Amino acid sequence: MDTYSFYLKFESIVEKLLRDFNFHIQKQQQQVIDSKRYHIDLLINRYNLTILVELKFYRSKKGVAGAVRDAGQQLVSLLNAYNSPASGLLIIAAYATPELRDELRATGIILWDRSDLYNLIRFGLGSSQLLEEFEQLLNEAKQGLDTEDVFADVVISKESPDTYFELLAKHFVRSAVPPSTAPKKDYCAELNAIPEGKAGWNNYERKCIEILHYLFEDDLNNWHTQSSTDDGLSRFDMICRIVSADDFWKSLIQSFNSRYVLFEFKNYADPIGQDQIYTTERYLYVRGLRAVGFIIARNGGSERAKSAAKGALREHGKLMLILDNHDLCEMVKLKASGGLPNDYLSVKLDDFLITLSR
Repeated sequence: MDTYSFYLKFESIVEKLLRDFNFHIQKQQQQVIDSKRYHIDLLINRYNLTILVELKFYRSKKGVAGAVRDAGQQLVSLLNAYNSPASGLLIIAAYATPELRDELRATGIILWDRSDLYNLIRFGLGSSQLLEEFEQLLNEAKQGLDTEDVFADVVISKESPDTYFELLAKHFVRSAVPPSTAPKKDYCAELNAIPEGKAGWNNYERKCIEILHYLFEDDLNNWHTQSSTDDGLSRFDMICRIVSADDFWKSLIQSFNSRYVLFEFKNYADPIGQDQIYTTERYLYVRGLRAVGFIIARNGGSERAKSAAKGALREHGKLMLILDNHDLCEMVKLKASGGLPNDYLSVKLDDFLITLSR
């Protein structure tokens, strides 16, 4: 299931919950305010209270603070531009820390996380069925070896639903929002403008690394470029250490025994072939906790390359995912909108494993 499919199921669950509490809902509105186009996930009304709702479904249950801050900033911008008094509500499927809640509340945004949704669903009219639906969605979104109860970390509230709604009705003085993680340049245009082949290989590698820093600065560290093995026989483009609390990166550690990930950059005019897969495979070492590699090939990989990558996993336990310029651009767009690039990679991994043959 792709990221958008998860979002649609999440949206449906939230809508049912809000209707249980007599909210009138308008879906996915495009509004032009001061010549700028804004997207509103849900516009809800109850007792003369107007609320702009932003929905974010993250497959990871924790470690989403950066993405949530960015989503909160976008909602603040929309509230400040909106031509009528309104409150801002950000609803996420993950867990949020009390510190993150307070940080958002200081900007005028109320945050509902997995615990809040669990508590509110319990008070709703179709509580049992809707809670089961929510649980099923969260189970479908699990990654790696995660077998924990999806509600194991829920904080049970003794408050009534009215407490949640009274909070939304209060006026909060807006202050400066946290610095945005949105790109300050057009990474996509810059990447695609680099000449193909040898003429642009160095610039292509540098631009890919710049984009990866933007996408995964909270997930990876010890970024070593042009690293060599101790015998000096192998040199790879970049290697990083996983430090993330996100479920996708944790799944690479748990399921593929890999604390380090390798990156190779291929600025070829044509899709890479199987030889490039075999070369990268030699750099991966399962017992050295370096069993995962990402091959970023400008124009993707041939069918033979994809087949060779699957063979390396099947026969040697080495995971190699091929990404292209389109994949990088999609992840940049996702992060800029308050989403998680990790979720995009998780879908790529799902597709890779589901189609793996014997």
